Amino acid sequence: MKVQSSAILIKLLTISFFIFLLSISKGYSKSFQDESKHQLGDRLLSTLLANEAHSHALTDAIASLSKSDDIIYLNDMQIKTTIELYKNGFLEAISDSKYKRLLSLEERSPSKRIEILQTLFILFPSSTQAIISYLIKNNLYDKETLFSIFFKSKPDLSVASENTTEPDIMRIGWGGGGAFSSIVEYKNEVYASSDVTGVWKYYGDSWQPFVKGLTNYNITGLLVHNDTLLAVTKKQVLELINDVMWSPVGLKLNTYRSTTLQLFSTSQAGTTCFAALEAQLGCIDISGDVTKKPLSIDKLKGVYFDESPDYIYGYNGTNLYRINLLDGSHRLEHTFKENILRIARISGNANAFVFTTKGVYDLNSHVPINADLANKNIVNVFIDNRLDNKNFIALGSTWNVSLYELIVEPFGLSLGSKVSVNYDTSLPYRKWRKSITKPIGMPSAVKGSIWFSDYWGIYQHDRKSGNFYEKSYNASNFVGTDIHIDNEKLYIASMDNGLVLMELNQPNQFINIFPRTSGDWLLAGHSWSVETNDEAVFATLSPWNLPQDYLITADKNNNFINVQRIDSSQSRNDSGSFWGQSYSRKISISENIYVYKDGDNGGLYKLSPSLDENIEQSTSEKVFSTNHNRVYRALIKTDDFIVTYHIDDEEMMYFHDVDNGSLIKTVKAPSGFWAFNLEYIDESLYLLGSLEKAVIYKFNERDSTFTEIVNEPSSSAFLSMKQAPDHSLTIAGSVSWGGEPNGKVLLNTSQNNGWADMTCLMANESGVVDIVYTDDSRFVYLLQQVGSIIRIKTSILKDYQGC
Repeated sequence: MKVQSSAILIKLLTISFFIFLLSISKGYSKSFQDESKHQLGDRLLSTLLANEAHSHALTDAIASLSKSDDIIYLNDMQIKTTIELYKNGFLEAISDSKYKRLLSLEERSPSKRIEILQTLFILFPSSTQAIISYLIKNNLYDKETLFSIFFKSKPDLSVASENTTEPDIMRIGWGGGGAFSSIVEYKNEVYASSDVTGVWKYYGDSWQPFVKGLTNYNITGLLVHNDTLLAVTKKQVLELINDVMWSPVGLKLNTYRSTTLQLFSTSQAGTTCFAALEAQLGCIDISGDVTKKPLSIDKLKGVYFDESPDYIYGYNGTNLYRINLLDGSHRLEHTFKENILRIARISGNANAFVFTTKGVYDLNSHVPINADLANKNIVNVFIDNRLDNKNFIALGSTWNVSLYELIVEPFGLSLGSKVSVNYDTSLPYRKWRKSITKPIGMPSAVKGSIWFSDYWGIYQHDRKSGNFYEKSYNASNFVGTDIHIDNEKLYIASMDNGLVLMELNQPNQFINIFPRTSGDWLLAGHSWSVETNDEAVFATLSPWNLPQDYLITADKNNNFINVQRIDSSQSRNDSGSFWGQSYSRKISISENIYVYKDGDNGGLYKLSPSLDENIEQSTSEKVFSTNHNRVYRALIKTDDFIVTYHIDDEEMMYFHDVDNGSLIKTVKAPSGFWAFNLEYIDESLYLLGSLEKAVIYKFNERDSTFTEIVNEPSSSAFLSMKQAPDHSLTIAGSVSWGGEPNGKVLLNTSQNNGWADMTCLMANESGVVDIVYTDDSRFVYLLQQVGSIIRIKTSILKDYQGC
């Protein structure tokens, strides 16, 4: 009865959706129509056909006509798209109701498709229903996605043609998603998890953070248990309450996405148990009661219920165990030759399969299954046990994977066709990196098709084409490390994705500076810091595949010029560095360029700026070094010195000569204080860091003393503090290590003497690692520790009283 009611409800909602959409499109088109009842697209087409012209003249004509109606506004991107649609005949086809032309959208990138559809909905509002019906009929889009695109195309009818709708707060860039660990469907909505940014909710053409209540942003996976959405962090299990916030269920477990291969399994009786990296088996029964049984097995990387609700299979490495749920006792079922990856039942086969890195076995008999895998390693499988659906297998290595159909044969398994992935080339790193990594977690069916995720993105299978399409959008793996504004451009240094820029007047339109193409692969890696002088842009670069660091140089017209090698290290592994890897995390520019690389083999390096495209010899010179060079980002130029701060045993500020880097003096910092960054504001030096809590000190140069400016007990360390150019406000950002959502963003304005909490204006509570203002102090850009950059109008902050 419930199923029947649900089906009726879905039909009613679908009918309501189209009635609602039709009524809006009719009212919408009425707003656009002139006395001759023509749509804007028809009027534009008539004007353009009668006045064939060059692009600049077409632009003027479209802008003029679109603004002739008080309630119409086409932005620059939509005008550009309209010209493109006119030139390739698309505009004329839609005007003549020749909707077959819409099939060519399949050849476009996802972002370009959305851009075209949003423009068409504005140009041809009374044709909206016909366009949407055709797209759904031909499986180009689902209803929910089109619903989102339609409403985002709808202009603000209360605003005249002049663009006065700039938001007070805007997300810039991508999510800094880290590795994506799972994709699930819950109550007809799609959610994704990440080991860096927590949980995301899907809105058809974008992802939005869904993190309220999360106790940690490191999520091993999402699952639905007894009609409840659960999020498994690396420390505990939480449930979604009232579809708005997360709350602990009382089950604490240690998990991690790269080592927990099969996070959970649910028995036929409705009990869900979890694999944990500890000697415990945690379970939640159908009533929501939590149990935790001690095991004599050190840890489990995966679990699987077969037919009996009283026993569960668990595995670690090559060993497969059968565990009694009542008392936690176990027996060793079998030891395979290779590590176990997954256990899964495929429709059409009586028994479940055990997938190892090299082969496939029957779960009950442990006998090898005939499987022609072309002598490649298995890294994951995608199982969809609904009728007439396909299964897939991922073969290769962690960083280089190919996808194939997985076919069940009468006497085993075989590979079907190789499956292509269509990448979203609007994402900067897809200009030069078109591959997938090892799929993570337990990919399964979401809204009628297989979805999977990897270290870099999110992908959905399209049954019509047989290909996977990237759906990463603004949740894609783009982790910013440093931001800088110059020449009306925002420069972003990032992990894995090098150096990227954005014109300030074109939010979320990005240009790669380096890497540019796949030919730059050898030097691809992490960019940590970016600065400019009058002539050029400079950034540090730490390639994945080389132990040395490099200095990138580009001109102000977005052209890459050269790289200079910074150091001659033979290994990036360094016990004296932060987290065991040696990097150049900060750059400072005077007449020379100074870079500090941490670790035993690191030090302070001085380089000369060079605009020579054919530079052959690096100008780098190591001018200073300590035993471990424990400098994080604490390198800055003041009026008189190059200053560095060394933590651990040193806890010392070093003052260097600006011209040659030689050491001039040292100053001992407060005992136990670690400075992770330095700022120079109004001719005063500030030390940002940690002393049992996040704290900022002001250095009093006259007597070499320190004055505490602000502290934040809930956070680990302050990493950034910047004052607006007009001196109207100062913002400081702290973070909490380990993925805890205890980062803070604090505001001090000229209207008050204290610090106000503005964390609630951010996309999440990870805190802020860098801050920059526009020259006119109109906007401030805040780079979150995890997640995107947040742009805020400073006008809303000047009288802000706090969260």
